[in-house]
Amino acid sequence: MKNDLHVAVVGCGHISDTHVEAWKRVGAKIVAVCDKNISVAESKSKKWGVSKYYGNVSQMIEEENLDVVSVCTPAHIRSEVVIPFIQNGINVVIEKPLALSVAEAEKMVDIQQKHRVKLTVVHNWLFSHVMKKTLNILKKKEIGDVLGAEIEALNTPKDDMTSNPSNWCHSLIGGRFAEMLPHPLYLLQAILGEGELKIRSILGSKLGNYDWMPIDELRVLLEDSKGRTASIYATFNTVRTETTIKVYGAKGILDVNLSSHILIKKRYREIKIGQVMKDNLKFLSDFVNSSFSIASTILTRRYQSMHTTFIKEFVHSIANNTEPPVTPKEALQVTKTWEELCSKLHSYYPLKNNSVS
Repeated sequence: MKNDLHVAVVGCGHISDTHVEAWKRVGAKIVAVCDKNISVAESKSKKWGVSKYYGNVSQMIEEENLDVVSVCTPAHIRSEVVIPFIQNGINVVIEKPLALSVAEAEKMVDIQQKHRVKLTVVHNWLFSHVMKKTLNILKKKEIGDVLGAEIEALNTPKDDMTSNPSNWCHSLIGGRFAEMLPHPLYLLQAILGEGELKIRSILGSKLGNYDWMPIDELRVLLEDSKGRTASIYATFNTVRTETTIKVYGAKGILDVNLSSHILIKKRYREIKIGQVMKDNLKFLSDFVNSSFSIASTILTRRYQSMHTTFIKEFVHSIANNTEPPVTPKEALQVTKTWEELCSKLHSYYPLKNNSVS
């Protein structure tokens, strides 16, 4: 795929590599990189084969003819980076979350609507191989009306952000959990559909040894406007990193492993040995089919990363003047739930030396 888009990347941390790879795969031209640490920007420009690098956004906007910018900065400097691009008619891709507060998010969305540029937020798990299949099943109502959902987000204590007390995420209200919680929240929003998710209860505990984390275990119970409930279990103490989802429908249940790309559908059955054995064979069949599907996609070189799929859909929205893959309205709704949750986390389990509001 080729296009004539001129793209810049702002913020040269780890996730920026993923953005650059995705943009290159869709045929866009990376023309400039920017980071407040000019030496980091220079280093990344050499790594990516980009000739121009900058230490501030204003100079880059003035000197470059940009179509799109990928904003990969930490969330606490979000609007000050994003707004100048919007005001100069440049389409914006933002790493989640949209902003640290609803007020900041609404300000960016209001300015975006005034200047009529595309703005989207990377809710990357929605664009995984297995999650797109899951959402298609739900759209077709193959398991009937959705009754509720559960998400387990397992992480190890060796996680790069978790194990580094100097990482910016530990200064957020909500700490390390604040950085990762947008993922399960936007997944639940997509599964349950439009409507506000309210936080009904949270429970945190500490099982690990990192002094800079007041809690490392978290359970959250949410409810939507229809009375359907959903839950999140997040931990930084497990032996492996894995994200799983259970979706409960009136006519079936989905077991989804986002990390392993496994999707299993469960139908009605009675607790009788014959039906149980038949059910087990169906599980095995679904497991094999899911494994074969992702393996085939990889071996035939049709596999695309979540970011690449997302960026490809964003490019399509620019070319065809359609809604972006994640709309500002959807991103704003996630921000509202996320801000409420982070506020409760900070109230119940305050961070030491918190410096970001």
